[in-house]
Amino acid sequence: KAILLAEHIKRIRRGSIILDIQFEYTDEDIQKGVENLIQKNEISIGILNFYLSPGDRPDDPSKIDVMNPFFLIINREWPSYSPDFEVSLDLRQEAFQKTPLDGYKTLSWIKNILEKRLSAHEDDVLLYTEDSEILETTSANVFFVKSNTIYTPKSSVILPGITRKFILENSEKMGMKIEEKSIFVDELNGFDEMFLTNALRGVFYVKKCDNFANLSSGEVSRVVRKRYVELTHEESG
Repeated sequence: KAILLAEHIKRIRRGSIILDIQFEYTDEDIQKGVENLIQKNEISIGILNFYLSPGDRPDDPSKIDVMNPFFLIINREWPSYSPDFEVSLDLRQEAFQKTPLDGYKTLSWIKNILEKRLSAHEDDVLLYTEDSEILETTSANVFFVKSNTIYTPKSSVILPGITRKFILENSEKMGMKIEEKSIFVDELNGFDEMFLTNALRGVFYVKKCDNFANLSSGEVSRVVRKRYVELTHEESG
């Protein structure tokens, strides 16, 4: 079964509205397409990608009409991620400023590639604004732990990740207190641990973050991952 499929459908539908691309498939159409793809290819574990293209372009390049939009669901092989995988993070001000449009998945992708290349000596980079406000990494949302509370950055320019959203909405089931708030670089020394989330790895761990010795994943991060796995498997049947 596809994990959090309904939420991924909602997000691509929201993006299609903002980008004015017709998206005429129902949730049931997509669900059936996913089930057929899984069954016909005998997939037990893998990655599903959704692609929505505006389709043919008009002969007149000055026009931006969307013609014959094309929706594609692709299965990719699972990269054999380890559940104990940890990343090392660089920390620096964003080189390519994010805007609210970057919250629509692929629109931020080229910026993320370029940001990551500037920090090739680490697995990923935790970005902050010129005002020192923490955003996200190039491939994941970020959570910080302090005492018995978990915090995640609140911003209009970060990607509203599906896994992030699930954790926020299921905090009570996880037995955790979770808050969205603005977080700044000078606050990082005050946190006990941190972890990351994205759709591929779910909840995953941080080995180190720049020169902040306390910013790595610990007991709370591992409890969150365990509860996330349990809850998403319950939801998907």
